[in-house]
Amino acid sequence: MSKETIIRARKGERKAVETLLREWQPRIYNFALKHLGNPDDASDVTQQVLFTVSRKISGLREVGAFSVWVFSIAMNEIRKVWGERRREVLLQVPPSAGEKEGLAFAALHLLPPHQREIILLKEVEGFSIREISRILSVPEGTVKSRLFYALKALREQYLRLKEEAYGRPQ
Repeated sequence: MSKETIIRARKGERKAVETLLREWQPRIYNFALKHLGNPDDASDVTQQVLFTVSRKISGLREVGAFSVWVFSIAMNEIRKVWGERRREVLLQVPPSAGEKEGLAFAALHLLPPHQREIILLKEVEGFSIREISRILSVPEGTVKSRLFYALKALREQYLRLKEEAYGRPQ
């Protein structure tokens, strides 16, 4: 994705908007799927994010902040799905996952949404603390604190699941 494409999309050039949407669709879908664990919900979120991006791209202030802007929209849509459900996602480990990956997937989905989102943004999507701060609209110190506690909770959940599955380590 080039900055020129974003600039053209901001100006309303239809082909540039279509190019951005096509390029970002898989990334948004995978991000939503990791959060929600449900392909249908991930697809719905992806469509809503792409629709919002296409409608509001002209209002994007900083071309360099495009990815932060898109992920902010995605986080808002993911939170809406969580709010509508008001129940925990059923843990469905992808069939292609190995034992460790399956345990990690399950442990991640046992975390509260605010912990899961911070881990996914940092460790999976590779955003910096500053970018996550902008995506979540919280101070950088808050991001660091949440990330620390989320990783600690993830490790605890992982070890608990591992113990349940394989027994206590000798």
